[in-house]
Amino acid sequence: MKVTRTGTVLLFLLVCTSHAFGQAERLSDAQIAGVVFVANQGEIAAGESALRRTRSRSVQAFARRIVTEHGQVNQEIIALTQRLAANLQRSGTSDALTKENNDDLARLNGADARGFDEAYLDREVDSLSRLVNATDTFIRSTTSADLKMLLVRSRPSFIFHLDQVRRLKYAIGSPEIGR
Repeated sequence: MKVTRTGTVLLFLLVCTSHAFGQAERLSDAQIAGVVFVANQGEIAAGESALRRTRSRSVQAFARRIVTEHGQVNQEIIALTQRLAANLQRSGTSDALTKENNDDLARLNGADARGFDEAYLDREVDSLSRLVNATDTFIRSTTSADLKMLLVRSRPSFIFHLDQVRRLKYAIGSPEIGR
């Protein structure tokens, strides 16, 4: 019974999150850039939390990479909007994602020292999976060639991060593999 309830809750969360990442509303290019910017801010904030809290060198290295590379993407987004004399725009999607990022940080900050790495890696698997899927959707729906190129260039990095966190999660979960 508990497994069924957990599965139902997870399915509900998946449906809600797919809507929160741009599936429910048609976003303008400025709103798409805003969503990707907010998603990267969430990655950076979670990575900075991991750098403060984890004792695992592997998790630290991963978090450092996340903070650096997602920060670079956000710098590119800012440069693009300045070059096009545009502004990032909020949307229901970016607002929901901001709330979700804040909730994630609260959960991470509430995790005890022993459970932090697992909570952080679980968050990253979920968040990066949705970021890759959203990037694919946004590449197809953006009308700006410059934004499309930025998304196309960023996508392999997002996929690499997702693969890396999955491998790290597996390695950290295996007691015989060093941290």
